[in-house]
Amino acid sequence: MRITVLGASGRTGIHVVRLLLRQGHTVRAGVRSKRRGEEAAALGAEPVIADLASFPDALVDACAGSEVVFNTAGAADPDPSAVNLVDRDGAIAAVRAAEKAGAVRFIQLSAQFADSPDQGDRLVRSFLLAKQVSDSILRRSSLTWTVVRPGTLTDDPFTGRVKVAGHLEPGRVSRPDVAAVLVASLNEPLTENRGFDVLAGEVPVGAALASLG
Repeated sequence: MRITVLGASGRTGIHVVRLLLRQGHTVRAGVRSKRRGEEAAALGAEPVIADLASFPDALVDACAGSEVVFNTAGAADPDPSAVNLVDRDGAIAAVRAAEKAGAVRFIQLSAQFADSPDQGDRLVRSFLLAKQVSDSILRRSSLTWTVVRPGTLTDDPFTGRVKVAGHLEPGRVSRPDVAAVLVASLNEPLTENRGFDVLAGEVPVGAALASLG
């Protein structure tokens, strides 16, 4: 398939790009600047400028021709204004762009407790609220959607084993494992029009997703 990955130069997004390319997909890597697309280009992806914070109109072009859009973008600055710009308004713009471009599927990287921010850590409450709004807009869109809500992200190595459920206790999970869940969701019907939490666990990714039923 032809797939657009927004936030492709991020620490989770680049793992998504790598996995999709390994599976033989054609990948457009949405990045904020040409320099940020160098790693994705070296892997074999096509870098395209797609800055959720600054150039929302360019997002339609970035999504054009793609059947699927992954949004792995997130604000680098924890300041609420930056978070709202990227994780709320930018993510909403990405959903609208995917609809206008004719995409069918949209897989979004969210965060644990984004569906219930009052239960999350107060230090990241603004981030969770921003994710809650953009996730809600995605659910009400015309797209077949998936919202993946990982616990605290780490840069630990890939294990290929996770725990998934509608809601889980607070926990941690590695970025490579989250990327594997995001990509595996593409071929698991039980993830369609569904949001779920992801933590480090003992079950292989494919089997974990298949257990959602």
